Amino acid sequence: MEKLAEYLQKQPARTSKVSRRLTRRIKAELYNRNYGYVKIAVQTYRYLLGKSAAEESPFTFSYFAKELVEEPDAVIRTLITHTDPLIRTMGAELLASYIKAQNPVEHQLRAVQPLVSTACELARKGGQQQAAQTLACLRAVAEFMGLCFELKTLPPNLEEIEAAVLENLDTSGATPVTGTPDETTVPGLAHSLLLKFQPFLQDISTVYRVMETLFRHLDQNGRWQQTESVQRLMTLVQGSCSEQPFPLFTALMRHSSAAGLGPDERVVVINLALQQPSVYSLSAFSMALQELPRALTADANAATTALRNAVMGAVRKLAQEVGDAGQMCEAISSVLRQHATPSKTAQACLDCALTAALVIPSFPEAGRTFPGGHAPAQLLQQLAAIITVWGPAEAESRATACALLSAVLTACGSAGVGAGGLRDEKQALGLMDLVLQMARNVSLGTPADVATMSRVLTACMDSKQPELLLHGVRLSKVLLAEAYKYAPTAGAAGAVERAAKDAAGVERPGTGDDESDRLWAVSLLLLVNNLLGTLASRGNCPHLLPLRFNIPAEACSSLKEENGALVSTSVLLQGDARFAEASLKSVQAEWPVDHWYGKVLDALCKGSLLQTHYMHNLQNVVFEPFAAYSMPGLPAAQTLAVQASLAANGAQGGGVTAAASAREPAIQHLSSKLEAMARNRVASIKRERLNLQHVMDMLGDGEADEAAAGQAKAGPNGAAAAAAAAANGSSASPHEVKLSVADVLTAVANFNDKPPPAEVPAAPGPLELADLAQRLEAVTG
Repeated sequence: MEKLAEYLQKQPARTSKVSRRLTRRIKAELYNRNYGYVKIAVQTYRYLLGKSAAEESPFTFSYFAKELVEEPDAVIRTLITHTDPLIRTMGAELLASYIKAQNPVEHQLRAVQPLVSTACELARKGGQQQAAQTLACLRAVAEFMGLCFELKTLPPNLEEIEAAVLENLDTSGATPVTGTPDETTVPGLAHSLLLKFQPFLQDISTVYRVMETLFRHLDQNGRWQQTESVQRLMTLVQGSCSEQPFPLFTALMRHSSAAGLGPDERVVVINLALQQPSVYSLSAFSMALQELPRALTADANAATTALRNAVMGAVRKLAQEVGDAGQMCEAISSVLRQHATPSKTAQACLDCALTAALVIPSFPEAGRTFPGGHAPAQLLQQLAAIITVWGPAEAESRATACALLSAVLTACGSAGVGAGGLRDEKQALGLMDLVLQMARNVSLGTPADVATMSRVLTACMDSKQPELLLHGVRLSKVLLAEAYKYAPTAGAAGAVERAAKDAAGVERPGTGDDESDRLWAVSLLLLVNNLLGTLASRGNCPHLLPLRFNIPAEACSSLKEENGALVSTSVLLQGDARFAEASLKSVQAEWPVDHWYGKVLDALCKGSLLQTHYMHNLQNVVFEPFAAYSMPGLPAAQTLAVQASLAANGAQGGGVTAAASAREPAIQHLSSKLEAMARNRVASIKRERLNLQHVMDMLGDGEADEAAAGQAKAGPNGAAAAAAAAANGSSASPHEVKLSVADVLTAVANFNDKPPPAEVPAAPGPLELADLAQRLEAVTG
């Protein structure tokens, strides 16, 4: 070999001839099964390739490229695909020498890539049973990664290389994790290869590729259940491959909801994610809130007790690391935005969000409250929509949303701690409107709803702002009138009036079950009592307390007042029907609405905050009607009342068809969209009129004399004609522009049945309602 190398040093032009003769000798001896001569020829090639890498060498590796890699039956491919492991080992060693001889200036990266992929496959399948072959293949892979590093390029077959490395790592604990690995053994060489990954993992997308390959490896043969092996493997990967813990956390969280995993395997993945160092706590919480609900609902058997405990424990831990109520609620809102319709995943997301919100009281003092008393508006709107819009069909989601709303409002602070409570008037009015909608939805009323309404009203009053206290006073009158709707008729005249209404077909308020309706009315009276107590303490008006109604505990045993708020003691409303009926009768007889409200005004005029703020104008503002601020995207209380009556009628009449039940929510959604469009258009018209009037006023100064002269020439008849023309050309009245809900509902209900215009033969047919709603939403947002 040395003589041959010296010969080629002097006669480099003969290199190709020598390479052809070695190739013919290798193929001939392979055919004759003289593997000793094959080994000598292969070693000669390796010796010459080593000499070609020297700086003073007159020939390079490319002189051997044709016979080794370029021909269809090239030597390296012939050897590495042979049936004998000994020959495959020689082929892998020759491939390693060929790659090692290359440099950044002159290389054949693309030509050797398929051969390296074959070596990875051999290393993955060979393992410790064919240690010599596996070592040779891994050395070839190591040389290939070294060449890629010199070229500053990512290995194209990175996943194949990682799969071969992972298959040969020792996760039993016999090989030390730290220190320099022993490259003379298969596990040591695999560990050394893993260390070579680190320079390529500066890009976050590459880290995710590496992690996904690792997880696919662990998904096979139940490897996730081998806890100690998985822990050692994750330690190797984390210490060798990446110094960025957040991508590893993110990849694990994403994989927790991957298809095909069992509940116990998901628990292992979640626990591994929580073991990563805590960085970017808010992003980590958002990622967990997106993926963990999917893990709970990934398949029918996913939601086991162990998995649910692991998920909720992870949410609590990550929420505690956030430590700021405002930031955490914004993250919850952004995740809930992805769940616009009821689903199992949406319900799981609400459960996780509630678990996180319950951690708020344990936050550091600075992070327990919202800055300035401004709760996240988007989150309040989303919860209000779930409570009011999802409520009839999703009782569990509604109950969870009520609990979440109560937990979020705790972050508004209390009246005894600085400037507590909601301080944004629109937010407070929107929540009061939500309370009114819940009070009118008697068919869905539960003690938990009343407790939520009490908590909402307390949060609105805690700021002690006179404007909000005034809205609370007005709302108390509306709630009292709502409770009296379900009171029993008193005396013979009332019975006759009720019989006349029944004969005329006038619908009774409530569900039709007198006992449950009266229990709901009693609970509303308790809510009014609680609101009066809150107004008395926050508004410095103790004279309101004697106006609270006397309700015996037997009338409604499902609610009790603790620390100034109503607390539910049962899932459903419970109480003695006789006591409930008697209480309603006595309260209605003693306190008619107007009489009771007049007494409230008298109490407020005795040194309250409202009397100090409004002075002599208090009597006027108190008797103004309660006008709530409806949150964007929510139907009005009147629309919800129509929905409740339709649902009740459908239940009494044997139900409605699936098509009709699917059509009604779409019509209501569309009507709210069109009504909003109409309001926006009217506002735009008003602005255009003001701008036009401003322009006309500017021009009018110069044309006034001209117009006066023209009218004088035309005489009285001409002036009258001009006035008539101006009247005919005036803009439409507000009544003509206004678009009512009834108009929209009628138009939409008849839209599908209306044929296309006959005079336009090419006009499209009637659109489906869902398509129409989708187009309108795309236009209006």
